[in-house]
Amino acid sequence: MKQLGNEQEVIVLGSGLGGLAAGTLLSKNNHSVLLLREKGYQSSYSKKGYHFLPFSNFSEKSLKPSLVRKISQALNLSLLMGTREDGKHAKAVSDKSRQRSTFQVVLPRARIDIFSERSLFRKEWKREFSKEVVQIEGFYNELDQIQPLLEKENWKKHTPAFFPFRQRSLIKNIFSFDPFPKEKMDKRLFPFSKEFREFIQLQLLSRGNFYSDRFPLSLVTQVLFDGTNELNSDIDSEKVEKEILNQFLRSGGKIEEIDRVKEMNLGYRKGITLALEGSPAVFRSQSLIINSPLHRISPFLGRKRKGLSKWEKKIKPLYMVIPSFLGIHEKVVPVGMKDLLVSTLDLEKPHEDGNLLFLSLSPKGDETKAPEGKRALTVESLMDAGKWEQTSLVEYQQGVMKHLYHLFPFLENYIEFVDFQWASDYVPKWSYSHFLYESPSDFCWREGVIPMRISKNIYFVGKENFPYLGLGGEVFSGLTVAQQILKKNA
Repeated sequence: MKQLGNEQEVIVLGSGLGGLAAGTLLSKNNHSVLLLREKGYQSSYSKKGYHFLPFSNFSEKSLKPSLVRKISQALNLSLLMGTREDGKHAKAVSDKSRQRSTFQVVLPRARIDIFSERSLFRKEWKREFSKEVVQIEGFYNELDQIQPLLEKENWKKHTPAFFPFRQRSLIKNIFSFDPFPKEKMDKRLFPFSKEFREFIQLQLLSRGNFYSDRFPLSLVTQVLFDGTNELNSDIDSEKVEKEILNQFLRSGGKIEEIDRVKEMNLGYRKGITLALEGSPAVFRSQSLIINSPLHRISPFLGRKRKGLSKWEKKIKPLYMVIPSFLGIHEKVVPVGMKDLLVSTLDLEKPHEDGNLLFLSLSPKGDETKAPEGKRALTVESLMDAGKWEQTSLVEYQQGVMKHLYHLFPFLENYIEFVDFQWASDYVPKWSYSHFLYESPSDFCWREGVIPMRISKNIYFVGKENFPYLGLGGEVFSGLTVAQQILKKNA
């Protein structure tokens, strides 16, 4: 399709990293691409010299080097300057950095650092779960036996393997042999203490956007141990997004800010037509890539919503991840506390309303994130996804602050400010992407939950494709969709 006026070959609806990666790869291959993003939506927040970035999970705060390399290679970026193709430089840095904890898990009676180096990690859980050492050793040995099977799947030729992805015909799926064990996490962890079960659950929640205690053991292995011997990257999702956005614009991609889509029509020859709310503008394209939470975008897709309803039923938002921002003094941070932290206050209570917190402290001494001697503290808490309108934010904030005072003694004396307003302003917007999901039905985790192609010429790339794999799953979806469109139009 020739690019005339508002006619494009591809439209990307939403400004997430998956859609941006897809649009950039397509524009670099001479496709006309238009990115439609929500007018006025801000994905970060700055105040008094502090800079905050809301996040859905820790994969957005500390990217795996393997993921950064895949993005760099696919889009021809230089995000890993100085890294040799043979990996020697990366390995040398990795050997030095594996001694660092990736994040910290705080339970009512335990505090465990998660180390990439397995021997250091073993010392941590042996200290905190001394009564279950033999059982836990057996559990981790079982995961170690599964890991080579996952690595074998990763080495398939020409597979852009962020993880053991499987895409086969129905017949091959029926008659193929699956080497992975069928046992689910809930049954395997049943004999363990509630604290250790929570320890495993919090690690899974920290790395992805899926809430379940019935993960197959192969998925548990993939999430907990994939790339654990790699260097912890200091590159966060915001830096990667800025790099990709610059590349998108340099390669000819275009951006328009809109309120929302009023109607979507599918024409046999004219492709997809999008009419906008509050604007006479009409956009047409051959292909549409949706990169926004499906339950948020579907209400204004017109008659097409009926076709998307089957996918909405397959995966639903269970919790909203609500951000709070605090400017604090460095002196209030306890000795030994890591920059990334997940904490639960009471094992007998539900995770929402401040009982479970994900915390990100800006790096000590980084004045691009906070003034000298101070730290930016981003606090993510959970709220029932259906209760945003009914919940009293005052009571909700009290629950969050009660938990924070438990973690940071004398915090009330060293707070510069507490900001809950960003959440009030941006959570209701259709671009807001921070949710924990659940699925009422079983699915093959290596094929994903929501397919990347959901209709003729309509693709979906977002956290619902592979919600248990964090940012890596979203990026994989975006690059895979772009490759499918390139192959289709070759």
